[in-house]
Amino acid sequence: MAGAAALFATVSCAPINGPRSTSADSLQAIEADMRAHIAVLASDEFEGRRPGTDGERKTLSYLAREWQEAGLQSATNDPANPWFAPVELALWAQDTSTARFIRDGNEVEVPADQVALFSSGRRTLIEDSPLLYVGKQGTTLEQSELAGRIAVMEWDHPQRNFQRDALLENGAAAVLAIMPDAVSFNEIRQIRANGAYRLADGPGAATLDGIVTADAATTLLGERYSALKEASARAGFRPVNLGVMATLEATSVEAVVQTHNLVAKLPGKVPDSGAVLIMAHWDHFGMCGKVEGEGEDRICNGAVDNASGLAFLTELAVRLSSGRALDRDVYFVATTAEEWGLLGARAFTRDPPLPLESIVAAFNVDTIGLAPRGEAVAILGEGLTLLDPEVNAIIMRMGRRVEARDFAAQFVTRQDGWALLQSDVPTLMVSSAFARPDLMRRYTKGRYHGPNDEIDEVELGGASQDLLLHLEFVRHFGSISAHPGS
Repeated sequence: MAGAAALFATVSCAPINGPRSTSADSLQAIEADMRAHIAVLASDEFEGRRPGTDGERKTLSYLAREWQEAGLQSATNDPANPWFAPVELALWAQDTSTARFIRDGNEVEVPADQVALFSSGRRTLIEDSPLLYVGKQGTTLEQSELAGRIAVMEWDHPQRNFQRDALLENGAAAVLAIMPDAVSFNEIRQIRANGAYRLADGPGAATLDGIVTADAATTLLGERYSALKEASARAGFRPVNLGVMATLEATSVEAVVQTHNLVAKLPGKVPDSGAVLIMAHWDHFGMCGKVEGEGEDRICNGAVDNASGLAFLTELAVRLSSGRALDRDVYFVATTAEEWGLLGARAFTRDPPLPLESIVAAFNVDTIGLAPRGEAVAILGEGLTLLDPEVNAIIMRMGRRVEARDFAAQFVTRQDGWALLQSDVPTLMVSSAFARPDLMRRYTKGRYHGPNDEIDEVELGGASQDLLLHLEFVRHFGSISAHPGS
C-alpha cells in the first residue's frame, strides 16, 4: 500500500454518513451505530482483515474515512505517510516438517498428521534433544532447566501464547504444545500453515515450535501422560524429564509484508499538556477456516475480535468530537498484527508519533461485543498503574461495579495494552466482556478465531454502556484540572 491517497482512492465502502440519534448518549443509538460499522468490517468483502492483503486496504480505508468524517486528524507526524504508519513484517509460511521420537532406544511411531512444526527461519533443526514436560509453567523456569531441551507444554489455558514465548526466550531448544482436542489442533495448524508474522527488524534467531495432539502425547508416554497432566495442576509441580529424545526439523518460506497502524488524534486546547490514547487492533486471520468441501466458509470475519473494538473507537471519536474540546490531545490508534504477538503495538512503542512519557492514560479495547447491558466491568491491568483510584471512582460514579478480577488478570499479557505497559505507558482495558467469564469461555471455545465469529452473534448491550464509561475516562484524563498529571 502506497499511503493515504491510494487507500482513500481505492476503497469501495462509503463511510456511514447517515444521521445519528440526536441523543449521543442513547444506548440504542450507540448499539445501532456500532453494529453498522461491524457489518462492514466483519463482512466477507473484507476477507478477515489479514495484514498485507486487500482486506487490510479496505479496513484502513474505511476507518480513515470514518475517523476523518468524525473530525480526527492524521497523527503519524510523518508527511510521507499521513494516517498510516508503516510496519514492516517478516512472514514465515510453513513449508516442510519432520519429527522423530526415540524412547528406550526404539523409535516411537507418531502419525505425521498428529504433529505440526513451525520455524521462524528458513530451516531449523533440533537433533537428539530430550523432551521436558513443563505443564503450564514457563515464566518461572530458569535457563539452566530449559537449555538444550524441548519443552512440552499444555495449551488449554489462557496464558498459552505467553507461556510458549517465555519458554523460547528462557532457552528452550523448541516447544511442543499439546492440543486439548482435534478441533484446536486443526485450527492452529490451519492458521499457522498460512504463515506467522514477526517484526522485520526484530530478533534474528530462528525459533522452532509445534503442536501435537493429545493422542500423540499418549502414544509417546502411555498412561503416564494423564498422570503428568493431573500432577502439573497441583502446587509445587516441577518439570519432568520424559525419557524421550526427539529430532525436529522445519523449513519455512520467507516474505516481507508491508502493513500499517492507523494513527489519528482529536487535538486538545492546551499544547504540550500530554495526551490520552485509545487503542484497538484492526487485524484478524483472513482465510483460516477448514478446507473440507466446496462452499465451506473459510473467512474468519472477526466480528467480536476485533471489529467490535474498531466500531467502539469510531463511535467514541464521533461522540468526543461533537462535544467541547478537551485540554489534552486524544490519540486513536488501530494496530496491525496483534494476533501474531502484539506486533503493531510494539512497533508503535518503538517509533511513537509522540513521546510515550507524555501519555497520561491509555485504554485498549478488544473483544468487546459479548456482554449484555447491566453487567459489571473487569479491569485488565489493575494494580499495574497509578490510574486505579481515578478509574475506579469514575466506574462507581457511573453506577458500574468491578468484578472478575482473577479472571481478567489472566488476559493482561494477551492484549495490546501489555506492549504499552512494558514501555511504561499507564494502560488499562476496562471491559464488561471480561467481567463475564462464562460468556468469554463460551466464546473462546466456540467462535474465537473461527469462521463463525460473525455479526449475528455480537452482543453490544454491555459495549454501549462501556462506551459511555470510556467517554468519562477520556474527559477526565483529558482535563488538566481533573487530572493534573505528573
